[in-house]
Amino acid sequence: MRKDIESDMKRKDVEALIVLGDTTLANPDLAYVVGTNLARGGIYFKRANSQPLLLTSVLDLQNAKKGKVKTVSTFTDFGFEKLMVKHGQADAYPRLILKILKQYRVSGKVVIAGRNDLASGTKLVDRLRSLGVRITGDSSPTILEVARATKSTEELEEIREVGKRTTKVVEKVLDKLRSAKRRRGHLVLDGELATVGTVKRYISTQLAIQELTAPEGTIFAIGRSTADPHNGGVPSAKITERKLIVFDIFPQSESGYWFDLTRTFVIGRADRRAHRLFEAVQQAQDASLGVLKEGLPAQTAMSEACDVIERHGFKTVRDIFRGKIRKINSGFVHSLGHGVGLTIGERPYLSLQNKDPLTTGNVVTVEPGVYLPRYGGVRIEDTVLINSNGCECLSNTRKEFELS
Repeated sequence: MRKDIESDMKRKDVEALIVLGDTTLANPDLAYVVGTNLARGGIYFKRANSQPLLLTSVLDLQNAKKGKVKTVSTFTDFGFEKLMVKHGQADAYPRLILKILKQYRVSGKVVIAGRNDLASGTKLVDRLRSLGVRITGDSSPTILEVARATKSTEELEEIREVGKRTTKVVEKVLDKLRSAKRRRGHLVLDGELATVGTVKRYISTQLAIQELTAPEGTIFAIGRSTADPHNGGVPSAKITERKLIVFDIFPQSESGYWFDLTRTFVIGRADRRAHRLFEAVQQAQDASLGVLKEGLPAQTAMSEACDVIERHGFKTVRDIFRGKIRKINSGFVHSLGHGVGLTIGERPYLSLQNKDPLTTGNVVTVEPGVYLPRYGGVRIEDTVLINSNGCECLSNTRKEFELS
């Protein structure tokens, strides 16, 4: 949470933290510390043991005052235009940061964060160092990664709301598929044979109704395409009975917060092989959900899923770490999950290599999957909240395998 920024700065012996960018859009670190949307971005400055300062454009001033930073000023207040006249446009920005540091008497280590163009960011750091600023790198987990990993009450409310709306979208889609007419094993929607493209357009409509966007797309894959975890689906592929369908939806709300949910199903009756895959994945997810709680090493949940999937006779990525195989293209080919918040993939990661204990307030996905090339795959995913007693699923979408 934001209160952790102070303690982590102290632990890393950092005197000042600067978070910047041209916008809060696609800049989760800046969006997190300011707590509002700034179309033209700004500079967030925090000195150790002091309240933060936010500098922004005059045009964004009112939005900035709605955020989490109490002390808000404009670039003009700090003489940015005068610095441009005196030092030129290229050098005015580092000079502005230098002016802030001098005003707050910062002489120790300074960390700069925020998602920015690498070339311009490197140039900024080089210039600040030439001006005598002690810029230091921030190793992972960074100060802001640590803070963002544990969600506040307000953040949880945002994620729950996105989850509710995501659930409505998924239920609408599943209802549409259930009620669709069938012609010789093919689904018919609006008088035409349904395709992946048809369904994805319907998904987009439902997302818009719920005021959600899908900046990274939506996965709706059928048949062999489901064997590739990141295959978004072939638009021309027809929706037919008895084939595996993976529906993975990961939308974002206007607040910037995301959600992640996956269901795998077939239209009509599934064959024995599909049932075997679904049973293995569902049991793996149940086993992982059963152990998740505060204090549990993140890798333990992943190991639980691997145990179940291996007992069902499928390979897992654990075989690579054991040295049994060099690569894996079938079975459980990815990690169990990842954090969800202002990005769709952040700390903590439920991977075999992450020994860090989970904490109350972590929001993570639990998404085991088994994939068989030339046949298909099954993945079941829920976004959950970690607490002291276990975990809470943030979606109530049914895990219905056969839609009839």
